[in-house]
Formats: sequence, structure tokens, C-alpha cells
Amino acid sequence: MRKLNQIRRAIVFAGIGLMFGFGAGGFSAGSPARQPRWGAINLNNVPASEAGTQPPQALTTTGTDYDYGLSVQQPESSARKIEGDWEGTLDAGGAKLRLVLHVVRKDGVLSATLDSPDQGATGLPIDSITLSSASVRFEMKSLGGLYEGQLAKDDSQIEGKWMQGGQTFPLILKRLGAPSEETGAVESPLKLHKVNAGGHSLNLLIGGQRGVEATPAVILEGGFGTGIASWSTVQREIAKFAQVVSYDRAGLGQSDPGPKPRDAKQIATELHLALQKAGIKPPYVLVGHSLGGPLVRVFASMYPTEVAGLVLVDPAQEAFHVWTKTNPPPGFKEEVAKISKAPQGLRDEYEAVDATYEQARAARVPAGIPVTLLTAMQDVGMPAEARRVAAEKQKEWIEKVPGGKRIVAEKSGHFIQAQEPALVLEAIKQVVEQARGKKPPAP
Repeated sequence: MRKLNQIRRAIVFAGIGLMFGFGAGGFSAGSPARQPRWGAINLNNVPASEAGTQPPQALTTTGTDYDYGLSVQQPESSARKIEGDWEGTLDAGGAKLRLVLHVVRKDGVLSATLDSPDQGATGLPIDSITLSSASVRFEMKSLGGLYEGQLAKDDSQIEGKWMQGGQTFPLILKRLGAPSEETGAVESPLKLHKVNAGGHSLNLLIGGQRGVEATPAVILEGGFGTGIASWSTVQREIAKFAQVVSYDRAGLGQSDPGPKPRDAKQIATELHLALQKAGIKPPYVLVGHSLGGPLVRVFASMYPTEVAGLVLVDPAQEAFHVWTKTNPPPGFKEEVAKISKAPQGLRDEYEAVDATYEQARAARVPAGIPVTLLTAMQDVGMPAEARRVAAEKQKEWIEKVPGGKRIVAEKSGHFIQAQEPALVLEAIKQVVEQARGKKPPAP
């Protein structure tokens, strides 16, 4: 069932969110692809950083800028050539992140750094990189991450696996061009910012259009235990038509822990302050995935004059949450018991889940704004009856919203933004255009 999956996914996303300890939240070992809709925890799918992995010690911050140390590696005697720039996509289920590896050789010594363009992170330090015959190996000790692969005969690609936290993900790196003498950063329209949210800092990834014509700004709220990494498949595209912000909630990713309880009202208060401090002016189109659905609904109820639209991506729903309490999935108690070993940020959010749903139940959608809800129909981690009830509860809710629109994602599991990103992008674009007073395109 989805609640059981959410327990597994959230914990994996804590790993995916910080797998590389990215300032942008990075990601960790685990696949968020099966995060439950209702906001429970998924112990098998949490990012490494949230799963207890410490961020790189070489990482320092100065204001909102990051400085990374570059470690020197052991000399290589192989005649094969690995120097140059390599690009690949790490597919961890719900999160697909482009990675760019930069390798240089100076005085016979190899060194390397890593970029995550979709997250605005560049120059991440690699502790060691070796090439032995055709075998490539590099390690990021501070994250407990290791990559091993085989260099193709023509030195054009490396086929291998990324390993972290007991999990393994395939990763093929393809050469981008001729070997370079220096590492180069991949430009990204998205930039990382550390923003004070009332005594603690939140990690925001901001980019896209600016100015009066670019309003409203699109604010992305992840599901349980997730943040920046869960929007990597769509944020860059949103940046082409609007200003866009994703972030790691307090206690998740690279954001500092925040005050308890970690319920929807507390989270909305912090996000609102962070947006003000970052200079992201209203109005906002709020986009919430999974547990992010109730979270953005509470935000909209608290700040109704600042919200121009809502897009709910397979959102958790309080009525379904109640149904699952009387219809728990097999093995749910055992999974819940694992929460005590989950990262603190996840435990804090889980402890406040009931309060969050009650706050969502009492929340009111601001009058006159466009609201679109997307329903996933292919969540194989849920029994058929649970899928039917989840879709039914979503349908019942959106039908009560004047002018509300529902889109059925027939080909997607819970992470629609990863499996059918074009569907999510179009839904967001239409709501943005409606908020701008433009007529949306015909269906």
C-alpha cells in the first residue's frame, strides 16, 4: 500500500536528497519512486544525507556561495585515457539527476570533481579516482559513496554502478568532448541559496525568469522526506517560463533543523519567511507533491492574498489517511518501527503527520484561484483497492473546489513529475498563464 511505500520511499529520498551531499539537497541511496501518497515514511527510499550520511567535510560556505576543496589522487600508469568531461544520468526511481564528471591529469596525477547541473551544484570534490587497465573507480568518502565502471575500448564511455548505503544504481558516463586541461563548471539557470528562516537556514534552489512579466513565481514543495532532488526532472523547464523555487524543508537535505512540531503550519511559516528573505515576491503558484499537497494547501489558507494558483501532484489526502488507519497494509507496523532509526528530520515530520492532515482539513482554498490536481494510476506498490480509494478521495476533494481541474496520469506511478514530466509541466504552465490572465491552451 502507498502508506507502507511512503515509509520506504521517504527514507530512501533522505539518501537521494543527499546522496552526494549536494548543497542543493543532493541525493542519497534509495529510490523515491514509490513514495506513498499520504505522507508516511518510506524507509527503503530515503536520501543518503537524510539517512544519516554527513555532508562533505571539504564543503564550506561563505554567505550563499560554496567553496569546494579538490583532493589530489595517486598517479596512474595506464595508457588508457580518462581525462576529460563525462556526463550521465543517475536514475533512482523518482529522481533522475544529470551528473557531470570532470577528470584532469597534472604531472601524472589524476584528480576529479563532480557537478549536478539540475541542482545548481558544481565542483563537488571526489576523494580519489583511479584507472587500472579499463577499470574506473572513484570514491566520495564523506558520503560513503563509490563508483566502479568499465571504460569502453574506444574510451568513449564508462559503464558502471554507483553504490551507497547498501544500494546500487546503474550509471553510464559518456564523454562530452576532447580531454580538457582544467575542470569546467556546467552552467545552470538554477542557483543555490542559504536563507535564514527564523534562526535556522533553509537550502533553496532558485532560478528562471524575473521581473513583473515573470510573475507569479512557482514554488515547489516535495513529498514526505523529499525536497530539491524530487523536482530535478522539471525545475529547469519551469525556469524557462517563470521564476521557480524548490527547497529542502528544515531538517532535510542541507537545511538546518527547525523548531518542532514539524507540522504544516510551522513549515508554511518558515517557507513564507524564507521567500521574503530571498526576495521572491508574491503572488505564488504553489506546486505540492504527495505530502506536499496538504502542505501547500495550508500555506494557501494562511496567506490567501499571496497565492495565485495550486497544482497538486498525486497529493496526500486527509480522507485517505483516515481510511488507511482502518485498512493498514501488511507489514506496516514493522515499517513504522523502523522510523526510530530514521534520520531525525524524517522522524520529526512523521511525528507531526496527523497534525498536518488536521490542519489541511481545516484549510480553505483562496477564492477564485485555479486549482489542478493530478492523479497517478500506476502505483504498483499499492493494492488495487487502495489505489481505487486514493483516486476516489482525490476526485471527491477536487470536485468541491470551484473550477477545480483533475488530470488522470494513466501511465505514471506516484512520482508523476519523473515518469510523465511533460504532463506536470503543462499543468503548471496552464495555471501560471491563468494567473497571468491569459487564456490557457485548448486541451
